[in-house]
Amino acid sequence: MLTIQSKQRVKRLIASAFGLFGTSYTQNLSVILNYHSIHPSHAYSTSPADFLEQMQYVKTNFTVMSLSELYEMRSRKARLPARAAVITFDDGFKDNYEYAYPILKELGLSATIFLTTGFVNGDIDITKKWEDYCGLGHLDWHQVKEMSENGIYFGAHTHSHPVLTGIALSEAEWEIVQSKQILEEKLGESPKHFAYPFGQQNTYNSSIIEILKKHGFELACSTNWGTRNDDTDIFALPRVRIDSCDSLVDFIAKINGHWNFINLFQMAKSIKVFNKQPQI
Repeated sequence: MLTIQSKQRVKRLIASAFGLFGTSYTQNLSVILNYHSIHPSHAYSTSPADFLEQMQYVKTNFTVMSLSELYEMRSRKARLPARAAVITFDDGFKDNYEYAYPILKELGLSATIFLTTGFVNGDIDITKKWEDYCGLGHLDWHQVKEMSENGIYFGAHTHSHPVLTGIALSEAEWEIVQSKQILEEKLGESPKHFAYPFGQQNTYNSSIIEILKKHGFELACSTNWGTRNDDTDIFALPRVRIDSCDSLVDFIAKINGHWNFINLFQMAKSIKVFNKQPQI
């Protein structure tokens, strides 16, 4: 089995091959970055030093928007900035507050954190199920509240992080509504944005999307790979996953569209039923 480092080398070679054919996507970008953990020593976390470099690059080279701004512009069919970026985090790890939040605040950048409310409540520990994030703690509601008052937005990510298409539709609706209601109770406003757990094409469907619409959600983020969100399905927005092994060169290549070949592999995988739990 290939190590994460070996997989990264293969992806770099493929990205280089795309570059040899003159493929360039550096203009007309509207990329949504997908992070999980920012931590100085955890193997699967982006380090704070790397995160700072990445955010400095984004601030200098992109117009950083919130998801609300993206939705508003798309609703009135306005043209998005030529190079727009949205910063998002999934799950609700404590290090988002400890390490990512100070950097975002210092640089004046907004971001959205999609919370698994059962994890933040302490009802479940998602790190015991997905070993990549073993040992990482969760945010508490005081931290969430502080961030929400200082440029960080919060969206729903279900209550217990299931594959929504792998459970009964009634259970999927409960997961969505429960996370929405807890966020309303804790923050005093209804979340309008949702991120599908796992987020690949076979983890959501039209029935799940109808539940989101029924309960007032305006958009949803997937983990389908892509760097354009000007005309994509507003309930299946693609994102670009940022990993701990990404160098700054990798990061720049990813968000400028040179790793978009990953979407082809995702499409091939989506044809098959999951035979193991995917990455969160």
